[in-house]
Amino acid sequence: MMELEEVVLGHDEIEAMRLKHLLGLSQEEAAGQMNISQPTFHRLLSSACEKITDGIVNGKALRIEGGNITLPEDSLPSCGKGRMCRKGKAMRSRNLEQHQGGAMKIAITSIDGTLEGMVDERFGRARKLIVYEIGTDKFEVAENSKQMNLAQGAGIQAAQNVVNLGVSAVISGHLGPKAFQVLRSAGIDAYSAVNMTIADAVKQYREGGLKKLAGADVQGHW
Repeated sequence: MMELEEVVLGHDEIEAMRLKHLLGLSQEEAAGQMNISQPTFHRLLSSACEKITDGIVNGKALRIEGGNITLPEDSLPSCGKGRMCRKGKAMRSRNLEQHQGGAMKIAITSIDGTLEGMVDERFGRARKLIVYEIGTDKFEVAENSKQMNLAQGAGIQAAQNVVNLGVSAVISGHLGPKAFQVLRSAGIDAYSAVNMTIADAVKQYREGGLKKLAGADVQGHW
């Protein structure tokens, strides 16, 4: 590797490719996710494709570093299939410690924000998210209603909301492919709870009675 000429790819270019080619977002959605203009997003994407093509065709080493990025404190960037960055490993360790210490948090999609209310089975357009602390039985309610009227991208936005809440698992009715990909990249497990209250879903989760999703179980825009 030391003898090879290098192509340097920025983290912002990698993120542009991930959003566009891995998650399948439109240019408008992806630019919004990165908080940049569409022309800037297009330049990042074009630059990344040109550099990767140069590396593959001309046999150059690919170095990933730099770029104009800001990582949320609770983000969990993926380093590749089945592997997580050092920060991701630290987050996994923290989640394990929380679970062992009885302070692990889970997020549940909710219709009305109460334990007696029903689980909202539409993940992306759920009205509220209940953040429940296993062990202490304390919970908080987070708003998710901004996604309800989105024409597209609601699942991705809701998944990012869940990631930012710093939970280890999410319980909902069904998940589409893009939302599931965001959660999986963040190391968050997803469970299905259909036709039950929030309280019942928490009970079933504790007893291992909920179905753990291995992938999306509905099509996008469900």
